[in-house]
Amino acid sequence: MHLHTIDLNLLNALDALLRHNSVTKAAKELGLSQSATSHALNRLRELFDDDLLVRAGRSMVPTARAEQLRAPLQQALSQLAAAIETPQAFDPASAQGEFCLATSDYVQFVFLPALIEKLQHRAPGIDLRIRELGAEPPTDRLATGAVDLALTLGLPEDVPDTLYRRDLFQLELVSLVRADNPQVGDALDLDTYCKLSHILVSPLADDVGVVDLTLAEMGRKRHVAVVVPHFMVAPFLVANSDMILTTARSVAEKYADALALRIFDPPIDLLRGTVSMVWHRRSYTDASHQWLRRQVEEVVAEQDRAASSGPK
Repeated sequence: MHLHTIDLNLLNALDALLRHNSVTKAAKELGLSQSATSHALNRLRELFDDDLLVRAGRSMVPTARAEQLRAPLQQALSQLAAAIETPQAFDPASAQGEFCLATSDYVQFVFLPALIEKLQHRAPGIDLRIRELGAEPPTDRLATGAVDLALTLGLPEDVPDTLYRRDLFQLELVSLVRADNPQVGDALDLDTYCKLSHILVSPLADDVGVVDLTLAEMGRKRHVAVVVPHFMVAPFLVANSDMILTTARSVAEKYADALALRIFDPPIDLLRGTVSMVWHRRSYTDASHQWLRRQVEEVVAEQDRAASSGPK
């Protein structure tokens, strides 16, 4: 006997018959006629090659085989009902589990501390796992559930239709040099900018950045001396060299004083990069996932308010 060959409605009928030991009472519970319920019992007898219910005077009693089936059948039907019922509302205060986020070290640096603080306060039973984005888009990991949410910079516009995307914030780009860099005076002009050796941060293993594309449109180019995959290591390289780094202002301001670096506006008009939140269609209606996405959006909104109310 294979499950795919069985009419599962018969198992519902068998459960009612074994609980009531009566065709009449089982029919009333199932909303069927007594004739239809008797027909179902006959089919069950053929299926299990057993009488299942037999006459004993004016009542019916289960056979030994029916007694063996009673408890596991009730348990299986109960588990099936639980699996298909409307999910309960997500309660972060009592929830247990974990979320896995894939993102760059830059987003971790500027965003993760506030998110963790929020989660620990609102959902103390929820653990967080952070994974590197890697060189490939996180499409497959989102599809399999290995990653719940990706916070990514520079996601292609043509994301698959299985993914949802929400843009969170844009990066303002500035340039960093060490304070005593002999090649840079009080201002950073275009010629000096192009002559300097540059550090390029490329999480996606691309050796061409927005600076290169912008310069090319102007008929200029720069010398990229070092390419690194992580944002956080790059300021330390600037501090120990005569190279220049163009990076997010939030990173530059964190490191400028500690590493004796100077911040300049780049002498070219650079498009701002966008950090986006990306998730898979499989998670779209999940209550816990919806809650997580709201926490991410709250952190971004709080940081925007703090930035707008800070010193000018």
